[in-house]
Amino acid sequence: MQEYSELDFKKPIQSNDYKICSDFVVGSISNIIQNSIDTHQNKIIINTNLKLGLPMENINKVAGPFVEAWAVETFTEVVNNDKNQIFLDKC
Repeated sequence: MQEYSELDFKKPIQSNDYKICSDFVVGSISNIIQNSIDTHQNKIIINTNLKLGLPMENINKVAGPFVEAWAVETFTEVVNNDKNQIFLDKC
C-alpha cells in the first residue's frame, strides 16, 4: 500500500490574470442577470390544474429544474448573440 507522503500531488498555481478574469466573469454574469430582471425576462410561469397548488416544503424539488433550464436558455442566448452588449461591454 502506498504511503500518503509518497503521493505526487498536483498543486494549483493561480495565474497572474486570475483577478481580472474572475472580475470579468462575475461582472458578466451579474450584467446578464440584471438585464433579465430589468427587461422582465426573469419570470417563469408554471400552470397546473392543482386547485391547492404545490406544497411549499417541497417547492425547491420542482422549481430547481425550471430555474436551471431558464438559466441555460438565458446564457445560451447571450453567447449566441455576437452583438450582445452585455457581453461586449466588459471585454
